[in-house]
Amino acid sequence: MIDLIEYTSKYENETLKRMADFFGFHIGLYNANISLNEASFTANQETIDTLEKWISKNHALYIILYDIVPVGFVHICYRGGNVAWIEDIYVDKERRGEGIASQAIKLAEEIIAKNKDYDAVCIDVVMRNIEALKLYFRLGYTNLSMITVRKELYKNENNKEVNLLGFDFKY
Repeated sequence: MIDLIEYTSKYENETLKRMADFFGFHIGLYNANISLNEASFTANQETIDTLEKWISKNHALYIILYDIVPVGFVHICYRGGNVAWIEDIYVDKERRGEGIASQAIKLAEEIIAKNKDYDAVCIDVVMRNIEALKLYFRLGYTNLSMITVRKELYKNENNKEVNLLGFDFKY
């Protein structure tokens, strides 16, 4: 059984480790040549500051429980207007592929829906994160809302291309 519980400092160390893995994975999507180790991120003040942000006003951080065992997190941001954002979701590597993220997202949607000021949920996803794109699409995230364009200030190692609305973009 999957459940979401509000973050408390009881989960700080394991959450920082999960955040380190999460950030390392995303950096690797953009530059496979960078090798980051979890310990260096965990001790990094920026990761600690990010955790503080995730539990501040207009943010909510939930621990994903699988049969009462913590296996990940979901970070929600209430940016204003009528749209809430599932900003970050993470499930431990050894638990992926079991439907945990799908169930956690549905639970996060239920939490957001309880606040009548919000009538939509958005999720940002890196184009190279194909598995996440498949998951979000399968869960009904089929409306394009905003597109973030990025300009690399160093050698662009993005070697994949997609045509979107008549424009060729690298990712």
